[in-house]
Amino acid sequence: SRNRTGIGCGKGARPDRSNRLEISFSNFKTMGKIVLEDIEVMVRIGLLDEELYAPQDLTVSVEIEHSFAQVSQSDDLADGIDYRDVIEHIRNYCGNYDGKTIERLADQLSKGLKEKFPADSVRLIINKPRYINKLGLSAIRVEVEC
Repeated sequence: SRNRTGIGCGKGARPDRSNRLEISFSNFKTMGKIVLEDIEVMVRIGLLDEELYAPQDLTVSVEIEHSFAQVSQSDDLADGIDYRDVIEHIRNYCGNYDGKTIERLADQLSKGLKEKFPADSVRLIINKPRYINKLGLSAIRVEVEC
């Protein structure tokens, strides 16, 4: 005869699943990166007089590492980081910057991004293409991570 309790190994019996392990995927932290490459910005920056008179073209690339857990569950951008806001922040910051070194710009901008957005880490690369031909280089770049 059939085992009606659902317990046992006889013919027709079903395993008792009352003590099975429940896995909740909401407990896992899905880490990810938003990667934005070569954002064109205008910045008043430099050591030479000619650099200080007019803004120059730079490119900024950024990697923002953070948890995708909430946005991947809700599919609502309000639970994540909108890359348009990141681009706007970078362009506004650079447009208002007035300094001498790209090292300082990179340091301050990366820290500002980490404060403004829910980032676990920010990696920033700034390229200064203006003098590469004059100096016989393929790139002038500063990289920071915070």
